[in-house]
Amino acid sequence: MTPLDNEDYDNEPPLLEELGVNFPHIYSKSRAVLFPIGKHAKSLESGLIEDDADLAGPLAFALGLGGELLLAGKMHFGYVYGFGLSGCLAMTILLNLLNPNGAVSMWTVISILGYALLPVNLLAGINVLYRIHKMSVVGMVLAVVIILWCTAASTRLFERGCQMRDQRFLVAYPAALLYSAFVMITIF
Repeated sequence: MTPLDNEDYDNEPPLLEELGVNFPHIYSKSRAVLFPIGKHAKSLESGLIEDDADLAGPLAFALGLGGELLLAGKMHFGYVYGFGLSGCLAMTILLNLLNPNGAVSMWTVISILGYALLPVNLLAGINVLYRIHKMSVVGMVLAVVIILWCTAASTRLFERGCQMRDQRFLVAYPAALLYSAFVMITIF
């Protein structure tokens, strides 16, 4: 009798469940990012965000951004991951220094900053069809709106998930700088 004979494959969980990919959760966090001021952002409970280590959505959005940049003729996968990881590390250090309620894990920061990258994906999709930097004033206004959108979404999620209402402006500034770098990679 071999060790493989004793395994029960019928009681194994599905692969996506075992990997921690939860599509309803990804959908709800994406809606909270797309509508940061409405009821969708309020529907996410604070404990859900704080204990959240969901990396499937952020990885998909980062890969999507790299693919959209590739369709626009730019090979910037290294910049996307370099800015993403260094920005997440810096934000983790900053949030742990600012948070009076305890430590914030790096996985939570990666999850929130990665989900808030969704509007930059929308901008990159527009950039595939029509170059944003050739739109002059309209393109620059669109870029600023995207930066503000990403900043508002990520700050709102940090505010709710980490109980950092008093520190929201201190969190918003470095988030705006990070998303400005992603928007500049996308446009230029």
